[in-house]
Amino acid sequence: MKQVLFSLFVLFGSISMTFGQMTVSGKVTDSAGEALIGANVTAKGAAGTGTITDIDGMYSLKVPSGTTTLVFSYTGYDTQEVAIGSSNVVNVTMAEGKVLEEIVVTGLGIKKEKKSFGIRCNHT
Repeated sequence: MKQVLFSLFVLFGSISMTFGQMTVSGKVTDSAGEALIGANVTAKGAAGTGTITDIDGMYSLKVPSGTTTLVFSYTGYDTQEVAIGSSNVVNVTMAEGKVLEEIVVTGLGIKKEKKSFGIRCNHT
């Protein structure tokens, strides 16, 4: 009898956890409409809940109930926070972020501009 009650408890617990989640999917692209491969998609406030986009820029993520925002990030692009809303499909177009200037890092960790080194080549 105890095994039956325990089995029912586990069954109802897993069903309630399944219904408490929602699956959100969509596509992540850049401003030219090209798919971003490997973009990070995380549920804000839900630690450990995230995924990355596939080769077509598509993702699918199970978010816990109560999660209202997804965070999209990709190297070289501005991070975006998007409200989930009532739709299970969230498509995002990422904007390019700040462009970094070229720097040279020396062995001691001192950063200098490339011009300041005065590199010479002696060809004989």
